[in-house]
Amino acid sequence: MESTIAEIEVQRYEAYMNSGVSWVKEIPAHWELKKGKWLFQKQDRPVRASDDIVTCFRDGQVTLRINRKTEGFTNALKEHGYQGIRKGDLVIHAMDAFAGAIGVSDSDGKATPVYAACVPRISGSVNPYFFAYLLRNMAKTGFIESLAKGIRERSTDFRYSDFGELELTCPPLEEQTTIVDFLDRKTAQIDQAIAQKKRLIEQLQERRQILIQRGVTRGLNPDVPMKDSGMDWIGQIPAHWEVKKLKYVVKILKRIANATGIDVLSITQRGVKVKDINSGEGQIALDYSKYQLVFRGEFAMNHMDLLTGYVDISNFDGVVSPDYRVFTLTNSKFDKHYLLRLFQLCYKCRVFYAYGQGVSQLGRWRFPAENFNDFIIPQPPHGEQQEIADAIDKIELASDKSINQAELQIKKLREYKSILINAAVTGKIKVC
Repeated sequence: MESTIAEIEVQRYEAYMNSGVSWVKEIPAHWELKKGKWLFQKQDRPVRASDDIVTCFRDGQVTLRINRKTEGFTNALKEHGYQGIRKGDLVIHAMDAFAGAIGVSDSDGKATPVYAACVPRISGSVNPYFFAYLLRNMAKTGFIESLAKGIRERSTDFRYSDFGELELTCPPLEEQTTIVDFLDRKTAQIDQAIAQKKRLIEQLQERRQILIQRGVTRGLNPDVPMKDSGMDWIGQIPAHWEVKKLKYVVKILKRIANATGIDVLSITQRGVKVKDINSGEGQIALDYSKYQLVFRGEFAMNHMDLLTGYVDISNFDGVVSPDYRVFTLTNSKFDKHYLLRLFQLCYKCRVFYAYGQGVSQLGRWRFPAENFNDFIIPQPPHGEQQEIADAIDKIELASDKSINQAELQIKKLREYKSILINAAVTGKIKVC
């Protein structure tokens, strides 16, 4: 697929001329530059009783909201100023145009007055899909944002009045349609290649999870005799393994700092990190002296949120929220890194979630200390624990390498897609 996409015969037009505008240096000599208001006019239609809400998304899709998703939107109690949208309208989201929220509607419906619904000033004179590609390209290159801020300080709004004064590349109508057909075909190929890479990443992640789960709960030898563990979340374990309650393995610590100036730590999916409290990002405490101490080599766990929280071994001395759980290994028959893999597996597979309490809808599903202490875990021989932890390190290293390669390929495909669109709508390449 990628080789097919890359093998595009690049042709240039016979002659070019200086455009005279800042956002494109030269255009084909037979193209024109026309202001948006000469090409499109803004519509102001009444809303029909049967109209459903149309949404203009940042990826350029303009469709009925029910066609895509309904969560994450705020529905207006009163639809003041709502307007009618028709299939084929060029829709510009004034507040989100800078991020690419520009496209041609595939549906009839109604929309917020923040949108500009535009139709050709002369029916059949221009292809709205060409100008959707062109305007989204201008958004992706940052031109629309810079233009909007130049007009209104501290604002990224791109209104119809701004669009109307913008000088746009305007090939002959037949050429517009040819460019649209070309880009539709090529971007579909690129999107398909990206989807395949994303699926590959999902498969690599799924396989990694299976291998880690198998190693942590069953060991590395698939031929050993098995026995029932007595734990529903595991099932069978190797016959020579034991089980142990956590209260006989770790000790919960609670040491309030009573001082400031100590590094504040954050528990993330990628480890315990030092938090920049001056950035203003994330949760900010009024008094960090009431935070609890955590030292290098100790476990830090966000047991307040068993869905998106995590656990790791700290590589730093610092403080964490007093609501978090800090604990240390006290049983010499356990390997710290095996134990960490076990805990992280319990997060990823939502094992801890079954033992939690609270209000999950509010993101507060906690793991009470009593339940934590009574939680039963497998206990392989110490040497086998180390072998399992080392094997998982190797699994993750190989998996990360493959995933990083796929992510890099996705990045290159996206870059290529942007370059291709830019070249086509500005006349850098001839596609007809």
